[in-house]
Amino acid sequence: MDLNHVALTVRDREVAAAFYGRHFGLTRRVHEDAHLLILGGDGGHLLALSEGASPATGLPRTNHFGFRATPDDVRAARRAFAAAGVEETEWQDGHGFVRCQVLDPDGYRVEVYGIA
Repeated sequence: MDLNHVALTVRDREVAAAFYGRHFGLTRRVHEDAHLLILGGDGGHLLALSEGASPATGLPRTNHFGFRATPDDVRAARRAFAAAGVEETEWQDGHGFVRCQVLDPDGYRVEVYGIA
């Protein structure tokens, strides 16, 4: 089995959709109604966004989800995050593993990682 989707409660679906579209390529609106917006990307993965009080504040630092990329793409993503003012929480580049973890607009930790 493959993990197919993640569902998040966010304060503003459009703000979250713009963030995940810009930085993670989730630009295709697969479904949209009054309660749910589902975004899709080229890899077939989905992100479901529901509006409400975001529970992300106070989650342990280990709670996150990630996107796999090449090590060079992770480094490029890090530069793009910095240029956009996205808060970085963790960075690692060594021993065959590159990863950048950032906070989305609601405070969820999102990771981009690559294995050399």
